[in-house]
Amino acid sequence: MGRGYTIVVGICALAGLTATAQGQKKKVSAEFTRQGLLIVNFAPGAGADLNLGRHAADVVRDRVARFVDRKQVDVIDGDAIRIRLMTDGFSPDTTYSVSVAHAIGRFLRADEFLLAHVAATPAGVRLWGDLILLRDDQLRQAIAPATAPKLDSAATLFARNLIAARTQLVGERRCENSLRDGHGAAAIAAAREGIAAYPRATIARVCLVWALRQSSGAGVAPELLDQSRAILAVDSVNKHALEGAATALDSLRRRNEAADMWLRLAATDTANVDLQLRISYALFDGGNAKRDEPFVAALVAAHPADFRLIQQEWRVAYENKSWPRAIESGAQLLAQDSVAQRDSVFYYRLATAYHESGRPLDALETALRGVSTFPKDARIYTLYTQYVKAEADTVLPRGLALFPTSPALLALNAKELRAKGKIAESLDATKQALSIDSTMSQGRLMVAQLELELGRPDSALAALHRAAAGGEDSSLIAQFALSKGNGMYRAANGTKASNDFNLALRYIAFADSLRSSEQSKFLVGAAALGVVQASLTEAATQKDKSEGCRLVHVASDLIPMARTGLQAGGETFAEASKQSLDYLGQLDPYVGQGLQAFCGEKPPKSGQERH
Repeated sequence: MGRGYTIVVGICALAGLTATAQGQKKKVSAEFTRQGLLIVNFAPGAGADLNLGRHAADVVRDRVARFVDRKQVDVIDGDAIRIRLMTDGFSPDTTYSVSVAHAIGRFLRADEFLLAHVAATPAGVRLWGDLILLRDDQLRQAIAPATAPKLDSAATLFARNLIAARTQLVGERRCENSLRDGHGAAAIAAAREGIAAYPRATIARVCLVWALRQSSGAGVAPELLDQSRAILAVDSVNKHALEGAATALDSLRRRNEAADMWLRLAATDTANVDLQLRISYALFDGGNAKRDEPFVAALVAAHPADFRLIQQEWRVAYENKSWPRAIESGAQLLAQDSVAQRDSVFYYRLATAYHESGRPLDALETALRGVSTFPKDARIYTLYTQYVKAEADTVLPRGLALFPTSPALLALNAKELRAKGKIAESLDATKQALSIDSTMSQGRLMVAQLELELGRPDSALAALHRAAAGGEDSSLIAQFALSKGNGMYRAANGTKASNDFNLALRYIAFADSLRSSEQSKFLVGAAALGVVQASLTEAATQKDKSEGCRLVHVASDLIPMARTGLQAGGETFAEASKQSLDYLGQLDPYVGQGLQAFCGEKPPKSGQERH
């Protein structure tokens, strides 16, 4: 018996070990920890008994506990909730705000809580509410309402709606984990899985919005906007969706819509000064300084001691050239803000604001304070120089002695030299300033103007070409060249010289190459016609056949340009265009005769193209 008993025990032990080993092989660790779901008392409709809210929560809690996978979700027991309430001095029939539900959820180690309502309607009992994640109350999902004749039936429907809404949470948690690990593409894919599981998903979509905001590429902004709007269609005050939409609209340069969205976000939490300031920055940086100004002014009025807001108001008002408001905030910063007091640019801008506001003495005083505080800053000294020039002619020479390489002072000196008729010296000073700062606004245009005043039109045209190549404003360059070329063309009509017409043509053609218009095209044609006529006239008087041949070829080569340009002006300059084209046609035979007489070439056949 003892031996048999030993064998049996051994077999049983072996079987037990085998079963344990097989169980261990089959056991797989869960992807996520079990989530605690807190369902608190429903808020009853107007006039209803608080007991209805408690009873509705109990029934829904019971249904959800029955339907969910308990390995994944722990529906917190109703008795545990009531014990906690009574411990804290609350009635077990009380209703809950988000903050109270948060507090209870933290104590009971919940991850999610349901904040819902119950009401008796003509159609029966109606239940509706939101599932909210404890870690962020903006991660919330509106649960599809349920209505039925009896509470039990409505609770069953509502519980199933809640469970359906929770199907997005697996994808959402994977999304957050991927974002945490820096895997943006995986986060996007996981969020899409959550949305596919529950198309009305807002919680999973918020994570998708986070992931898209960390992505880059041409198609990101439109999708970010679409997903943010999908959230807002369900949850109109969701902060993550509002910010996502505003950011997308900024990227798409839809400024007015972006400003509307930023201001909607601001309205969700007016007591949060940090959020309000961040929104002001976003408005300003997104090109909405005009919309930002009244917004930040209201913030300053509500929080007058917050210098961050005053600094932003100053920044916005200066950008908008709202000089009185800029002066008000700027003066306050100058008096009390140590950051502004250490910034030479601030002095420069405040002095400018005073000057633009018609307060020259305050402008001069502020500039002087800037010079005293920053004696080695050439820019503030330049501004100071401009303001005191009329009173002290020694300021500019002294400034050049102190800052001989300051492009701003050199440019100012060039302006003064030109005013005194010292054109060559002015040109040298302008070129010196440009050699130090090649980005100086309209510097090469000034060089071109001075070269023209010195009678050097070819050098002036070369300066205009350098200006265009250097990235200066092509519209200004074209306007300048066209104006000068038009003047040269009128002068050439007086001299009737081919070289004068040709110079005018070079300026006008250059202007047309930068900014073509009907006027510029017509003037190209008119100037080219002038060259043709003058060249033929001059060729007829030549005794040197080679020179005569050259002049005739010049005329022959420019006839197509003249015809094209004159035809382009046919609409606006109809009469002049027709007369000039008729005259051009009359010159054709003379070209043929000239080619035969001076070059020994056969004239082109009638209608033959010239190249």
